[in-house]
Amino acid sequence: MADGVTSLRLASGRGAATAAARRRRRSGWARRPGSAPGRLLSAGSSWTMRLGLFIGLAVYFVFGILPALANVVVSLTNYSGLAGSTTSFSGLSNYRALLTTERPGFMSALFTTIFFVLGVTAAQNAFGLLLAHRLQGGRRVDSVLRVLVFLPIVLGVTVVGLIWILIFDPSQGPASSLLSAFGTSSAFFGASGIALPLVIGVQIWQNLGFTTLVFIGGLKSISPEIYEAASMDGVGRWTRLRRISLPLLAPAMTINVLLAVIGSFTTYNLIYILTDGQASTMTLGMLSFNSAFGNSADLGYGAAVSVALFAATLIVAMPLVRFLRMRERRIFS
Repeated sequence: MADGVTSLRLASGRGAATAAARRRRRSGWARRPGSAPGRLLSAGSSWTMRLGLFIGLAVYFVFGILPALANVVVSLTNYSGLAGSTTSFSGLSNYRALLTTERPGFMSALFTTIFFVLGVTAAQNAFGLLLAHRLQGGRRVDSVLRVLVFLPIVLGVTVVGLIWILIFDPSQGPASSLLSAFGTSSAFFGASGIALPLVIGVQIWQNLGFTTLVFIGGLKSISPEIYEAASMDGVGRWTRLRRISLPLLAPAMTINVLLAVIGSFTTYNLIYILTDGQASTMTLGMLSFNSAFGNSADLGYGAAVSVALFAATLIVAMPLVRFLRMRERRIFS
């Protein structure tokens, strides 16, 4: 009896040792007794990684951090960039001008930016989620449609802007011809009432593909067994979307919302191509660009507007990140 118990103990000890050795081999640091600790990377590979990290940080510092700091310095001056003009330190006068009637337009641009950000973020995520539900299948037609949805991102801002300018050409564009069939007309991007919604629509159309693909990835990570159990319980498609998909898509929702908010806050190039900030489409990004490189050529004031835009983006983005992360923790805890 004692021999049997001893054999069982030896067998269990050998099994535990074998399992521990297997775990060590999987973790990559298994070594023989008395030998030196194993290395995941060779010395050359380790130095190569450090060198690559250093080069990346150096490039980011030169082309990211330094221009941002220089922009702050320029915002404290009256620099115009014109040949023969003098530059002097003006302190916070550019920032005071943002909130006074000395340089009107900042507050209206701020409200336009808020409307633009809310419209783009809400509609882009709503349409992206609906398209993701429709295009997550493995059929060939779904693959083709996913490529078509993603295509505007590949085209670039200039091409996208020119396409929609041609479509909404007030004289001979397809949209004008359609309205003339009903006996009406519109200036489209030149009309104050509809120019901003049209710009929002173009912004959504350009970036909808990436939002859709992120949601498709999130949907594919959800176990099909959850949907099968819901179907067996008689749960409808709308209820599955609201009660199952949306909560489990919290990480994908966080990514898409943040990218939409930050991207729409900083958008100016698409607006520049479509309207040049006219017809009530002057956002903070467009105001900064026009102030610095427009007729006024006031780089100091334009830099101050861009600093204010950066601050507004942080004020919105940081609490939003915290809220979305807390929402993720509540759902998955």
